[in-house]
Formats: sequence, structure tokens, C-alpha cells
Amino acid sequence: MPDFQKLTKDEVNKILTAKEKGHSISQRELILQSYMEQLKDLDVGEGLEIKLTENDNRQTVKNRLLRAADRLQIEIEFIRSRNVIRLYRKK
Repeated sequence: MPDFQKLTKDEVNKILTAKEKGHSISQRELILQSYMEQLKDLDVGEGLEIKLTENDNRQTVKNRLLRAADRLQIEIEFIRSRNVIRLYRKK
């Protein structure tokens, strides 16, 4: 079964605006925006726990989280764990 993802009104507007200008938002950018959504509301000291599916590559997810944090200009640190990815916001 395909993986469905709900788009917010803002995401739809960004896609439509880009299409009108002759640009399309890449799949990579859409994924990055979804990771940024998860990180943006974290206060310093708060964290996330991410449970991976069998299709997820642990290193890819961590790289995307780092890229999203960089774009948001926040600093995150990973907490070592085996079955999940845990992180917290440093600054």
C-alpha cells in the first residue's frame, strides 16, 4: 500500500506558487520541510524519539535531521540508542 502524507494549506500553496512560476518543489525539499516541521517547535533541552520502519535507513534519517536543524539554525545532538533515534535540542 502506498504511503499517504497529508499536506497543509501552506505546503499546497507553496507547491502551487512554484508551479505557476515554472518551478516545482523537489521531493527532497518536501521531505526536508517535513523534518523541519518536526524540529521547529523544540525548545532547548526538549527532544524527539523516532521509530524507524524496515524501509528507513538510519543514517539517511539522521542526515536529514541534521540538514533540517542546520536550515533552522538550531543545534541538535543525538542520544545513542539501538532501536530508535533519539535527539535533543542543544541551542
